[in-house]
Amino acid sequence: MNTPRFVFLSALVAFTFAGCGGGTGGTGATSSTVSIGVMQKGSVIVNGVRFEDTAANISIDDTPKTDAALQNGMVVKVAGTVNVDGINGSAQRVKALIEVRGTPTSVNPVAQSLILLNQTVFADDQTVYSNLAGFAAIDTSHLIEVHGLRNAAGEIRATRIEANQPQMGDSTTDEIRGVVSGGAGTNPTTFSLGAQAVNATGAVIVPAGASYQNGSVVEVFCSLRPCTPSSVFLATRVKVEDAQDTAFQPASGQRFEVEGIISGFTAHPGDFSVAGTPVSTTSSTAFEGGIASDLANNNRVEAEGTWNGTRLVATKIEFKRSVIRLQGNVTAAGITTFTLNVAGHSVTIETDSFTSGVVPPVGLTCVQIRGQRKVPASPVVVTAGEIRNSCSSSDRAMMQAPVEVEVPEQFITLLGFALDISAPTDTPPYEDLNGTALTRTAFFDAVTPAGINAAGVSVPGTLVKVVFNDGTNTARQVELED
Repeated sequence: MNTPRFVFLSALVAFTFAGCGGGTGGTGATSSTVSIGVMQKGSVIVNGVRFEDTAANISIDDTPKTDAALQNGMVVKVAGTVNVDGINGSAQRVKALIEVRGTPTSVNPVAQSLILLNQTVFADDQTVYSNLAGFAAIDTSHLIEVHGLRNAAGEIRATRIEANQPQMGDSTTDEIRGVVSGGAGTNPTTFSLGAQAVNATGAVIVPAGASYQNGSVVEVFCSLRPCTPSSVFLATRVKVEDAQDTAFQPASGQRFEVEGIISGFTAHPGDFSVAGTPVSTTSSTAFEGGIASDLANNNRVEAEGTWNGTRLVATKIEFKRSVIRLQGNVTAAGITTFTLNVAGHSVTIETDSFTSGVVPPVGLTCVQIRGQRKVPASPVVVTAGEIRNSCSSSDRAMMQAPVEVEVPEQFITLLGFALDISAPTDTPPYEDLNGTALTRTAFFDAVTPAGINAAGVSVPGTLVKVVFNDGTNTARQVELED
């Protein structure tokens, strides 16, 4: 019988520090936890932990709210406790973060992007919409509020777009959250947040006595609309996030998790940033949902490890959307999409503004794709992060994806395709993550299909790679990838 893998689903930053206490819900000792991430409703699911929030102090920004205000796709900070099972806990405090709120100045429905207070926002297949019938319903006349994650360029990957004003943090103010640049000295009255110039002359600084400078994360608010009469945001309040949210700052030696978008990556092992947090990987770092060679700038990951006072030393890197790798030949091509034949299985490949590489022509012997599967699951569409007109594995067709269904000793389902892997022809036919030979029974025992864990949280299946024999749909070799 397989043992479920509890894969943490998180965003932005999370850390856990050990503590002693009585049992919670009969599950034994608890540990104090602070977690920041993209939440799922029910009660609040962050970083793979379901937090009971009925007794929590809840706010959106700093506006008091009830638990009913917390919704899917919000980026939240949670302070509370987690049970010994690691997947259930109790929230004492929950705070939702907002990246930008205002009225868009331009909307591009084709690219699913918009400009809001000079912040570039991108939506994708996982963006949650509130009081909107999708991205096409957004216009330049109505107020919206954006929750999301920023990449190295400061662009926002929207996780939720809110158009229901009573649901917003404070619909009477415009807001930008970002990193201060272009200021002079301490508490500059003029500076920029991304491409937006800010004038904070006369603004109230929160908390009282706090200071900010270039590199500080702040939230600026404007309560006197229009807020950009001369293209400059007129701030009436500046909130210094580190000073306001000291409860969410890790101490040296504490367990620390950060989930966000990679920047500054050059090599593994090495140093880079995730959501602005310095991260170091070592030769001992484990990977889930992908492999070390999948690390790249603008990929969304969770880094889990220990804060050493200056950096997060990662014991594990989890790719937040399992990395799909495909090799095959192109059978049809359009402007932004093409069809890849992988051992007789047709997969639609979609490109976007973040894709590295271009749509390849029909007829290439082998094209390699690295990307993520779009939702909904049917039809099968993979959004390409990278396109290469060259392949590995001697140009053989290959499919790497999380296991959706398993028929022991016989079949696994990847990307909706049932693959017979009962008798791969290579030696060894089955390998583990380290390239060690496995028996068929040992391989299938190590595989767990996608499912729901004991806390009711969805977890992806084991990442598996199948290499096919030339010109056929028969398996040559099957490998565990996490």
